[in-house]
Amino acid sequence: GGAIKGANRFDTFWGAGEEARDVLATGDRLLGSTGGAGAASLVSAADRAAADSRRADLDRRRTLAGRLALRFLACAVQGRSWSDAASVPVDRTCEHCSAPHGRPRIAGSSASTSTSGRLVLVAVGDDAARLGVDVEEYPETLWDGFDDYALHPSERAAMPTGRDGLVRRVQVWTDKEALLKSVGVGLRGEPSGLRVAAASAGVTTAAPLLGWRPVAQSADPRLATAWTVTINAGRRAAASIAAAHPTPIRPWRMDRQGAEPVQPDVRRDTAASVPAATA
Repeated sequence: GGAIKGANRFDTFWGAGEEARDVLATGDRLLGSTGGAGAASLVSAADRAAADSRRADLDRRRTLAGRLALRFLACAVQGRSWSDAASVPVDRTCEHCSAPHGRPRIAGSSASTSTSGRLVLVAVGDDAARLGVDVEEYPETLWDGFDDYALHPSERAAMPTGRDGLVRRVQVWTDKEALLKSVGVGLRGEPSGLRVAAASAGVTTAAPLLGWRPVAQSADPRLATAWTVTINAGRRAAASIAAAHPTPIRPWRMDRQGAEPVQPDVRRDTAASVPAATA
């Protein structure tokens, strides 16, 4: 039960990017616990093992928050109590090696998660939505060889210099990773062979679908009809959502008191490019 049927939108925890600490604090508040103990009780044993496998405390907390945020969102859209989060069946079996690190699957639904730094982004929609999400905090620098690996030749030629160039590269990256995740390829795909239509071409302009852009070029036929949209992740990160077709987004925002759906400012939240970060 609880599958999302016939939905004409999908749901996300997003906005300025959910803080991992707020997700964990909500779990603690629900169970009257502290220090992440409540959050750990609201996920599965496999989720806890995935978090515990991380060496750094920040990575452990972020992984736990991402797993819990997905469960919270699934409960919210299915009309279930958040205290039932641990009982939501989430299958993360890898399709290639059978290890429990694959994309999340919830029966009757499409789901995707991403974490970076202290940020969490998750999305849930009906099975046909074919969702992928990615959020990336802006680094100080990018690794050598990034352009050759990640950018299409036409994108390399158009990149600005300096900090603006770094920000734009990360924005392009989140578009591509979200798209590759949406078709179940992930980084096994060839990001440099993938090009998304520019905002001036092939972009939807009617609210609430403003800003969705189609794939302009890809060798993978599964991406031929895929779309992506940049969402507002504030000044410190880039974030994108990909789907099989342009779809209205219902955002949920979370703080330490809980979460609720919010009415997005479509032009700001679903269409605008992430503003340039400050150094």
